[in-house]
Amino acid sequence: MRTLFLNPPSFQGFDVGASSRWPATRLPGETPGTLRKTIDFAKHLDTETIQVSIAHALPGTELHQYGAQNGLINLSMSDDAGHQLPNITYTGLDDAELVDAVERFYGEYYFRPRVLWRLIRKAIFNSSERHRLAKEAREYLSLRSNRKRFVVEQRKAAAARVAAD
Repeated sequence: MRTLFLNPPSFQGFDVGASSRWPATRLPGETPGTLRKTIDFAKHLDTETIQVSIAHALPGTELHQYGAQNGLINLSMSDDAGHQLPNITYTGLDDAELVDAVERFYGEYYFRPRVLWRLIRKAIFNSSERHRLAKEAREYLSLRSNRKRFVVEQRKAAAARVAAD
C-alpha cells in the first residue's frame, strides 16, 4: 500500500496542520481549476486509498492567521447534520461547491474500473475483506446521499437569497 502525502501548489506558503497530509480543498487561491488539477493528480498517482478533506484554518497555523487578518474566519466547522464545512471563506467558492467537490473527488477516484476491480478482487478471495467492503460501501453511499442532499439544499437557499434581493 502506498501512502500519499500531498503537497499541491495551492498549499505553498501555508502551514495547514494535519490537512496537509491528504488532498484538501479550500485554500487561498483555490479555484474550480485547482480543484480539478488536484483530483487529476490523485487519480494519476493511483494510491490504494485516499481521504479528502476541506481545509480548516486551525488556530496557530499560518492559514488561520491569514484568515483572521483578512476577516475570513467563520466559527463553525460543521453544520447541524455533521457535514464538514470550511471555517474560512474565500470568494469564488461557496460551501455547496466545496462539499460537492469533495464528493466529486471521491466519486471520480473510486468509481474507476481499475479501482473497482482492485476492491472487488480482494473481496472475492477474502471473506473478512468482503464484509468490511460491504459495510464501508453502505456507510459511504449513505454519506454520499446526505452530501448530495446538502448541496441541493444549499443551492436552493442561495437561489432564494438571490431572488429575494
